[in-house]
Amino acid sequence: MKEIITIVKQDLVSNKDTEQVIKKIKTLTEKKFGLEEFAVFLKKEDYLLSMQKNEKIDLLTDDERLTKRFIQGKPFKKDKNEIFIPITNKKELIGAVRIKSSTKLNGKIHDLEIISTLIGLIIIQNELNYNIVKKYKDLELLYKISSEIIKTIKLDELLQKTINLIRETFGYDNIAILLLDENYILSIKRSTKGFNKKEIKLSIQKGEGITGLAGKLRKVIISNDVKKDKRYIEGNEKTKAEIAIPLLYNGKLLGVLDIESNKKNTFSDEDTKILQSVAGLLSGAVENALLYKKMEELAEKDELTGLYNYRVFRRELSKEVSRAKRYGKVFSLAMFDIDFFKEYNDNNGHDVGNIALKKVGAILKKESRFTDLPARFGGEEFIVILPETGKDGAFKYAERVRKKVEETKFPGEEKQPNGKLTISGGVAEFPVDGDTPEQILKAVDIAAYKAKNSGRNCIAKYNGDTRR
Repeated sequence: MKEIITIVKQDLVSNKDTEQVIKKIKTLTEKKFGLEEFAVFLKKEDYLLSMQKNEKIDLLTDDERLTKRFIQGKPFKKDKNEIFIPITNKKELIGAVRIKSSTKLNGKIHDLEIISTLIGLIIIQNELNYNIVKKYKDLELLYKISSEIIKTIKLDELLQKTINLIRETFGYDNIAILLLDENYILSIKRSTKGFNKKEIKLSIQKGEGITGLAGKLRKVIISNDVKKDKRYIEGNEKTKAEIAIPLLYNGKLLGVLDIESNKKNTFSDEDTKILQSVAGLLSGAVENALLYKKMEELAEKDELTGLYNYRVFRRELSKEVSRAKRYGKVFSLAMFDIDFFKEYNDNNGHDVGNIALKKVGAILKKESRFTDLPARFGGEEFIVILPETGKDGAFKYAERVRKKVEETKFPGEEKQPNGKLTISGGVAEFPVDGDTPEQILKAVDIAAYKAKNSGRNCIAKYNGDTRR
């Protein structure tokens, strides 16, 4: 008995491998008391599970005496050669010891109860140590994530870093960060390869899916078996469990952190707590990144039309010239000017004039490709860089824009000299019409001026004439 107590003391101090210590106590106890078996079981939900053999014993058995004594934490003698001694922590059942002997156990039960209590101490201490280590690891993770994301101000980089850190730490299969746009639509901004390639859009008002519901209710939604959950919208056929955590900053919904696992019952209460902490850190970082992005856009965009400003246009034009030269590509410029805009402002006022500028800017954005760069050149002039587009293609584009403006209703346009608000424009191609930023810009300006002199509301191609 003294030897067993010494082993327990050593374990409590040194925190050795619990299973190995219990195995050693089992061997000594069986030898000392001449037992056939000394088996330790841990309580798992409504059954006991053997630490050594994975044997299961139902707690809620037909034998009401057994069930009652275990729940109350009292030994139960099944027969003269077999006894169950419960292991408790503050009256809560955490396990049991099953003892089998070929001889009567009556004189040995007290000592065996003491040994069972000592095993209980080891299990409790191990659980305590596990919780301490886990909390330390959780804090370590939060510190790591915090230190990484506070250094990142670019939104895309921030989202990708966060996803990588979560996946490396937890090993989850699919992770997506969805952000809310001005139309209250959640869409994936960053995700792992596990999700379908198509962009997922979810209406917050309707609360579609587990992700949409988390955004609508502003609370964590967990489904540990999505195949039985009607709220689930499939993003990957292998997914078995999902957790969606709203990203909130000062009460404002920014988006949702959505995580999926290929295993059922993945997300425990402990996982939820640490992931909520991660989401809290991410929310603050996303808010800062969005503010930074807005500041960048204000510095690069024309405040009235939302198009790029002249400074950005000149920078991108230089880049496009360098790229086209390096790869032997062509590109074109299209320049537009609102016809009789001074008269329009004089007749209708500058506020109405600003409305017209906004409308023309919106038409340019709508008609341009993702790769094109429409900009406000100054006053009532606009210009567009059309990568990998020849002069004929640029002419078709410019004609399309001209017709859209002609078909659009503008307030007070009936007072215009030709009864409508219209635009004129010119197109020029790199490198045939100019192989430097200055030359190609001069060429398109000459073409636009030619359209003005040809009666307005038309598009002209640069034809090599160097006169404006």
